Amino acid sequence: MAQARYQERHRHANKPGGRLKPEDVVGRDREIARFWQILDRQSLVISAERWIGKTHILYKMQEECPDSYLPVYQDLEAVHSVGSLVRSIYAVADSRSFKARVAKWSDLLPSRIGGIQLPSAGTALRTFLPDAFDRLIELSGDRRILFLWDEFPLMLHNLQQHESARTAIQLLDYLRSLRLDRPDKLRFLFTGSIGLHLVLRSLHKSGNANAPVNDMMLETVPPLAEGDTRQLASELLKETGAAEEDIPDMAHRIAGEVGGFPYHVHHVVDRLGQLQGPPAPADVSPAVDRLVHDSQDPANFSYYVTRLDTYYSPDDRARALLVLDTLAGQQSLCSVPSLHNLCRHKDPSLPEEEFRNAITMLKEDHYIEARTFEAGTAYDFRWQLVKRWWRERLT
Repeated sequence: MAQARYQERHRHANKPGGRLKPEDVVGRDREIARFWQILDRQSLVISAERWIGKTHILYKMQEECPDSYLPVYQDLEAVHSVGSLVRSIYAVADSRSFKARVAKWSDLLPSRIGGIQLPSAGTALRTFLPDAFDRLIELSGDRRILFLWDEFPLMLHNLQQHESARTAIQLLDYLRSLRLDRPDKLRFLFTGSIGLHLVLRSLHKSGNANAPVNDMMLETVPPLAEGDTRQLASELLKETGAAEEDIPDMAHRIAGEVGGFPYHVHHVVDRLGQLQGPPAPADVSPAVDRLVHDSQDPANFSYYVTRLDTYYSPDDRARALLVLDTLAGQQSLCSVPSLHNLCRHKDPSLPEEEFRNAITMLKEDHYIEARTFEAGTAYDFRWQLVKRWWRERLT
């Protein structure tokens, strides 16, 4: 009965994939301090795989922003046109002036989006987007505006699909010129659940030879440090009713099983919290196994496959799957020559250049990571838990 009351009081405390309060974000102070140092001198692109905690870093930066900045957080996932981007910026700046500007759009050969008349992409880029930024700069006073743009690469992908690659390229070029022209008043931080490099590669294939973010610093969000992973697991385990003396051992085991991926830590602890009685150290490995083998896929491992369908060309997808399937069958790190040979056994026609291109793409996309030894470079899945799921998928 006491256990049931305890879980009832805390049943919303562990929310895998849910939004956390900034003060509940564990172990990102070092990265955030680094990002602020960079932003003092230039804009920033941060990358990492989905669910590593990029959005929570942005929330925390917005909450703890220095007084010299005016932070503007925007989730751009639903933006499918330049007009929609303009609308979102006007909404941030001033709702009344936003409505006035929308009224003016009806004079301009508009297209209808969401029941509101919006201008063409070209008009929005030439006229309304600069006006929106000017409006925000006007409102910012002596502070520098920091645009925290979440899902920026996904917005560019949507622009390609719904407007044109040319529109996406023009937007990137305009934002670059804006950063260079107004460094005293503007900073941008781009991030998202797909890598900006994937969108830029697609735009290059459409004829864009520019380097639209070469003025920005590129940073990767690393896994949580082992100590921070154990701390996160310990805090979450307190909500399961686990015996206090068992928590350090259980946290150590969880960190060893899933690595520094906070989303997976939340899911494993959620599994432990569903047991009939208080969880014990011996329950950790079975909980991880259930997570990997669950046909409902609560940890969304299948996303690692489906995103290849969306963001990779058919040829790139085929080569990426070949490399990942091959690595999943290896018990440990695999050297580049060995991995190439194993892939060639499955596809004798695989050219070495295309194999190396696949390795580069998967490394940039955080599927795999390299380790360098005296004998050369070897690769493995970045996350062993994903490797376990991938291997199970192949059986």
